[in-house]
Amino acid sequence: MRKLFFAIYFIIFSTNSVNAKVETLDSAAQDRKTPQYTDPFQSITGMPDPNNLEEVISFFRNRFKNASVSTKEQMGDLSKLGTMDIQHSEEYIKELQQQNKSTFEKIYEAAMQRISDNAQPNNRQQTVFYNQLQNNIEQIPQEAADLAVVDVVLPTGTKIIAPAMEHIPYILTSINILPTGLIKIEEEITVIANNQKLRDGLIKILPKFSTSRTKVKKKLDIDLISVSVNGKYIDHILEEIGDKIYIKPIEKYTLAPGVYNYKFSYFLDRKLWYYDDFTEFYWDVSGSYLNLVIGSANAIVSISDGKNFLSQNTFIGHANKLSNNRTVIAKLDSNALGFASATPLLPGEGMHILVSLDKNAFLAPDINRTFVWFVTDYGDIFFALLGLVFILGAYMLSWSYIKKNKTKTPITFNNSAPSNRYFIKNIFDSRSFVAFLLDMKKRQFIDIQKQDNNILLIKKTDNFSSLKKGERKALNNLFLGKESVINANISNALKFKRAYQELKKSTLSGVKRLGLKLNIGYLGFSVGMFILAIIAISMLGINGWQTAIVLISSSMTISFYTYMLKKKFRSKTVSCIIKFFGTIFIIFSILLMSIYIHLISAIILTSIIYTIFEYSALFTKRGGLLKNKIKETEKLKSYLEKNVLSISISQEFVNQQANIYAFEIDDLYIKTDKNRKFYLLDIAKEIENII
Repeated sequence: MRKLFFAIYFIIFSTNSVNAKVETLDSAAQDRKTPQYTDPFQSITGMPDPNNLEEVISFFRNRFKNASVSTKEQMGDLSKLGTMDIQHSEEYIKELQQQNKSTFEKIYEAAMQRISDNAQPNNRQQTVFYNQLQNNIEQIPQEAADLAVVDVVLPTGTKIIAPAMEHIPYILTSINILPTGLIKIEEEITVIANNQKLRDGLIKILPKFSTSRTKVKKKLDIDLISVSVNGKYIDHILEEIGDKIYIKPIEKYTLAPGVYNYKFSYFLDRKLWYYDDFTEFYWDVSGSYLNLVIGSANAIVSISDGKNFLSQNTFIGHANKLSNNRTVIAKLDSNALGFASATPLLPGEGMHILVSLDKNAFLAPDINRTFVWFVTDYGDIFFALLGLVFILGAYMLSWSYIKKNKTKTPITFNNSAPSNRYFIKNIFDSRSFVAFLLDMKKRQFIDIQKQDNNILLIKKTDNFSSLKKGERKALNNLFLGKESVINANISNALKFKRAYQELKKSTLSGVKRLGLKLNIGYLGFSVGMFILAIIAISMLGINGWQTAIVLISSSMTISFYTYMLKKKFRSKTVSCIIKFFGTIFIIFSILLMSIYIHLISAIILTSIIYTIFEYSALFTKRGGLLKNKIKETEKLKSYLEKNVLSISISQEFVNQQANIYAFEIDDLYIKTDKNRKFYLLDIAKEIENII
């Protein structure tokens, strides 16, 4: 006779749990008991003989009558992912959506149907289910044939019969608390997978923070050693999601139906809490996030030889509804305690362990370790603030350098008459465009002639390759297609307008590029410091690459929308919409960063981005880095004003005629017999009136 007890045991609360003492985790922490010298693996009083089928059926019929039925609301949303990256099958979720019955009621009815003497087993359906499991499944007696079971060898070497349903038959957590306060944890988890909830394998979740009795929170330091599945080591990484740390495989895989033994090994630091008269350790063996049934949860807590436990306690249940009547505690050795669940754990239930220890059993943290903890807690704030201080200091020094009135511009810039006018007047207008035409005349790309009352622009070459892109586009808009001569009159006003717009865009872009080139040293330093701050902060995270990707992507988003907020738009409606959504996205990016770092750090990083934009804009203004270029242009204008007589009768007049017109000093230069052939300042005024 096969054992039927294990086949359905995991779905039922124990009879004792109905009347068990219920309390919260906070109140449970205050109740500290002395060790119980009990075998945690002993038989539970009142259990039926597993070899007597009638006794088993009678036992469970009575158990169902006294079972505590949980509502769906109490169970929580079971369709969400849990600690093991679990989700219900589509059929099960559909069933939950179509019915209002609680999960426990469905289990109850299914079990009653199976045990009923009149029920007819669906052997065909169960045969398909058997074939989905890799392990050998043996038939059970005909009267309970629909209760499929499977042989499972636990990590301890014990062979048990477990239900052939996707669940966790066994968990054993070995916890070794070292004298330094460092804790080594080795978890052995046996799972039965059927390509449903565990199709992507086990993804273990750990808490990101540890909280004391007084609600003080500190970040855990987790060091992953190894993860193996059925003895084969698989590379895993730590990944932060919210206030939890996920142990996930680097390469995703699909867990084929079968029985698997997982082993997780890792170190924890900062998990102990030091109080006035004792030190306390707390751990949730199951994690409390599971939506799978756990058949048996066990833990062993050991400390250094010669040290003793002051007290210990363990509870099973949901966070605000815990019971200590469903667990057994045993003293395994003078320095080791065993904890075991006396009943299975239903979805969402946790097995909480509280152990009190003598403070003298641990070495006091030295200054180096205290400093490391400080950096772990506040290092991101420190590095973010340090980056901001360096950037502000660099800009202060840079501004001081600019105010020393250096006259030489370190960047080469080919001035044109329109750009010179922009440096002097800070505008681009019709006079700027006419100055451009005079410059094109000087450079032999066009000719300007007046015949009777007509002013003609004549294209002298089709090769504009030596010109800047904006200048080429301006001339091509004047001379469309194969045109080589156009009349500067109102009939061609549209051509002049298009050429004007192209040249304006090119001129203003050129000045902006000059400002960027002049600012590149300061901008490069600030961006470099910002990146260094992000790298330093990321190195403090559980997963440095993940933290860096989040911070960089969020920073790029904030930078883009900061630029959009500072940009001027012609339409007020468009401006308001962009500012509204830009502000929303910036706030969202700050909140996203705050998941991985302190909110203060996220705000400081945002302040650095804003500072970079503000100072870069300040440096590229007329009183900033463009100051020297403006001075150079003012010197040229002053030279042209003071040397009118000598320039007007020399070849230099031809070279400077475009600048003379751009600087609005053309009234100083009159037409003479010596410059009559190339004097165009009077014609330039007529062309300006057309534009």
